[in-house]
Amino acid sequence: MNVNIQTIPELLIKTRGNQAELARILKSNRTTIRKYHRDKEARFHAIVNGVLMVHRGAWGESAGRKGHKNELAPSA
Repeated sequence: MNVNIQTIPELLIKTRGNQAELARILKSNRTTIRKYHRDKEARFHAIVNGVLMVHRGAWGESAGRKGHKNELAPSA
């Protein structure tokens, strides 16, 4: 199985900076695209096989614990 990982800045280049078009492609909101448009290192988001995955921070029991992993979660 091939995995294709991209970032929003990469896809904005392909859509010539059209945030609304990229939002439609990712089935997301344009505000979400604006939120991650400067995250070139994919520290807080990634697009895996066309699905936007975002880092949601410390949630649940791991909140406040030191050394927990920063994991990507699917966006809603």
